[in-house]
Amino acid sequence: MQSLDSQHLLTLYNQLLTLKSLPRTGWLQRGVANAESIADHSFGMAILALLIGETMPHLDHHKLLKIALLHDLAEVHLTDLPTSAKRFVGAATKHAAEQQALTDLFQHILHRDEHVALWSEYSEGSSVEARLVKAIDRLEMLAQTLAYERAGNRNLNEFWQDAEQGLDEFPLIQAMVLDLQKQRETL
Repeated sequence: MQSLDSQHLLTLYNQLLTLKSLPRTGWLQRGVANAESIADHSFGMAILALLIGETMPHLDHHKLLKIALLHDLAEVHLTDLPTSAKRFVGAATKHAAEQQALTDLFQHILHRDEHVALWSEYSEGSSVEARLVKAIDRLEMLAQTLAYERAGNRNLNEFWQDAEQGLDEFPLIQAMVLDLQKQRETL
């Protein structure tokens, strides 16, 4: 049964707190010391969604922020699967596992079905808000990559490959990625 029970909310929140201590795997694999956590990444995503969303008045900003906040919550149960592992798991298996993880995570929450549906929109890119969050995900990753390179990490070139690919729908993000690339050239 779905309810707004205080214990269920606290249990969920305590599970989500683990995202603060789960590092992003891609950074660890490349030897980045003090790699950002999944929660650090989600915070960056939410701030960028807020700021970029404000420049696009035609969007549903509430939906945009929800998708940004929900997009990686399944990692509470599945951790941050690196790109190198995804080719072994397969997109359909990964999608099903993440959907089940979110369904389980939100099992006692009033708006469980809405949250899972918004995550599915993100995963499938089926709304403009979902596609924008995907583009923001890339932008945030590139901004973090540049921050790590400024701190002395020099083995992160692969993150810049195809940096602008698929961003035609969002000229502002495309421009921001180009600005990051220009900043990188001055390192």
